[in-house]
Amino acid sequence: VILLPSSEAEQQRANIRYQRPDRSDTHPIDPTLEATEPRHTPHHHDNHAKRLVHTTLMADQLSKLCCCLKVYFPCFFDDAKVYGAPLVCFSEIKGPRVRISNFYVAGVGTALVNVPVIQNRAYWEFKICETGHFCVGVCEPSKKTLDCHLSDRKRTWQFSSKSYSKAEFKKGDFIGIGYDLADIRPVLKIYHNGKLVKNLKKGSKDIQGDVYPCVSVGDGCMLEANFEGSLQNFQFGPPQGFSGIMYTRDIL
Repeated sequence: VILLPSSEAEQQRANIRYQRPDRSDTHPIDPTLEATEPRHTPHHHDNHAKRLVHTTLMADQLSKLCCCLKVYFPCFFDDAKVYGAPLVCFSEIKGPRVRISNFYVAGVGTALVNVPVIQNRAYWEFKICETGHFCVGVCEPSKKTLDCHLSDRKRTWQFSSKSYSKAEFKKGDFIGIGYDLADIRPVLKIYHNGKLVKNLKKGSKDIQGDVYPCVSVGDGCMLEANFEGSLQNFQFGPPQGFSGIMYTRDIL
């Protein structure tokens, strides 16, 4: 006995029930389940490209982070010398009220750099992070009167922000210092945002022996130093013939 469907709807259901499923759309073991393998649609390819770009950017950021860690924390790495260590940075010779964090200096008083200037023409920069009174220049490695400004200390060669009235120093400005020994008389050049604003000349008897870059701050001033131009490029400079401070073994 053959039972025929009584309606058109039942006929369609019967055709679907006994229709052999397409193998490409079914599970390899259970034909009633859909295939689990993903279909590669244009949207799938777009997501794959985005993930690839994101992974590449993450790898680049991790590489830069490792380089920074090797520079700032060389004691944790065996190959620290390859990444620029040791560094020209602030020394332990500073006033008791001076606060130093990496290359930032704030508080009240004077701080010296850890190496003397040995090349004929050296250049370094300070970025003004917070305005206030500051002095920049070079001095002999004396530990006396570190609690005051360079302008109040002896055996120093400095430029004071209060002594320059032609322009107002603002937050974000850059102060460049060029120490030139190539001439008969040494010259201390002061730059404001890349423009030469002062040429300070002194005789050879004013400062004798090794001189060290130094800075003093007060009245809420905070500066960020860039001594070598290797960790980050100088914002303005160095002028022609000048280079960042070279590291020497004769450290403080």
